[in-house]
Amino acid sequence: MIKKILAAIDGSEHAWKALHLAADMAKQHRAQLIVLHVVPFEPMSEALRVFAEAEHMPVEEEESRYHFARTLGDHLTRSAEARARDRGLKEVVGRTVEGKPADQILEVAGSEDVDMIVLGSRGLSDARALFLGSVSHKVANHAACTCVTVK
Repeated sequence: MIKKILAAIDGSEHAWKALHLAADMAKQHRAQLIVLHVVPFEPMSEALRVFAEAEHMPVEEEESRYHFARTLGDHLTRSAEARARDRGLKEVVGRTVEGKPADQILEVAGSEDVDMIVLGSRGLSDARALFLGSVSHKVANHAACTCVTVK
C-alpha cells in the first residue's frame, strides 16, 4: 500500500510533470504527498535565473546568492503545494532543504519512510551532470523504495 509519496522538484519542466503524476497517484491512493526542493550548494543555473525573472524575483548580488536561492526554493515549494492542491489533493507537505540534491532526496525519503519517490528525469543542472551522473540516476540506484522518473 502506498501511504507516502515524495515528489522532488527543481522548477524544470520534467519536475512539474513529476509533481502532477505524484499528486494524481497520491490522490488515487489517499496518500500523503511530500514536495521537496533541495537548495544546492553551487552557483545558480541560468535556467533558475530565468524562472526567477519570470516570477518577478530580482536576482541579488553574489553575497546574497544563498539567501536568494533559499527564498526561491521556498517559493517553488509553495507553488508546487498549490498545484497539488489544485489537483484535489488535501494532504500535502512542502519542504525546502539544503545540500546535494540526490543525497537530500534519499535522506528525506528515508527519514519520512516514503513508499515512492517521483522526480523528473532531467532537471535544471548543467553539463556537469553528464559526467557526474544525474540526480534521478543516483536516486533510482540508491533508493530503498520505488522510484519513478518522469520525462
